[in-house]
Amino acid sequence: MKRFLPISMRALAALGLTLFVTIVVAQTTLYKYVGPDGKVVYSDKPPPKGVKYDTMTPDTRPSGFNPRATNTPPTAAEVDASIQARRDKEVNREARVAEAKATYDAAVSALAAGQEPREGERTQNSNGTSRLNEGYFNRVAELQNKVEEAKSALDAAQNE
Repeated sequence: MKRFLPISMRALAALGLTLFVTIVVAQTTLYKYVGPDGKVVYSDKPPPKGVKYDTMTPDTRPSGFNPRATNTPPTAAEVDASIQARRDKEVNREARVAEAKATYDAAVSALAAGQEPREGERTQNSNGTSRLNEGYFNRVAELQNKVEEAKSALDAAQNE
């Protein structure tokens, strides 16, 4: 009469055998070489003599992965704190965008108002006409630089 192990015992034996084979294979040196047909060969046996090969040993150190740490659900307080932090971040972002927009608008207005020459920014020509001098062009260039800087700050704030 044949005796059969119960299914749970067979499953346990198969699991044990699998673990044993895995441990043995993990500690095995592997050889990598190019076979006579030109294909790369991976084997646990050394290649024929005269064939160049590389050896590899699998890294069997523990990875430090802790599944309980990553699968632990957050507490209600942690969820609330996370939501509040996101809200605060968005409010701060909107405030920075509004401030950058106001600075940009002020710079554009200053440039528009600064297009009109001021006293001392015209030089008289010998024929009785006048021309804008370097002081005017330097002032307008400075106003244009401020507009460009304000536009860059506004773009940066909007893209945060």
